[in-house]
Amino acid sequence: MKANENKIETMHALARLKRHIDELHALRNDMNAALARVTEQNLAQALTQKKHLKELKALYATLEKEITVLPPMDAAEIMEPEFDYITTIENILTTTAELKRGAVKEKETAEALRSGLVAFYDGLRKELNA
Repeated sequence: MKANENKIETMHALARLKRHIDELHALRNDMNAALARVTEQNLAQALTQKKHLKELKALYATLEKEITVLPPMDAAEIMEPEFDYITTIENILTTTAELKRGAVKEKETAEALRSGLVAFYDGLRKELNA
């Protein structure tokens, strides 16, 4: 009887985990679509995704608690790309905010950062249109 209860509990835990992964991926897709509309002329538009990044981090934290139902290597395969995505977007938004605020004083540095951001958004657009 106990074995059946454990199996049922594990199945429910896996279903919750899958639901949260699906939510996280849906939010990422929404963010990617919004970020793909950012161009050199409207770089600050990327900052509209700060709220979504906060949501994404909260979903990631939930996932961290629930992923223990999987073996460690399987959990790492799921969590690592999500962590990398969150870190990348956080860095992009921080850089964008610093440029917008004028925190980067050196013209060449600011231009290099702006160029890198534009390349990121262009690459994202190409990836989504492929």
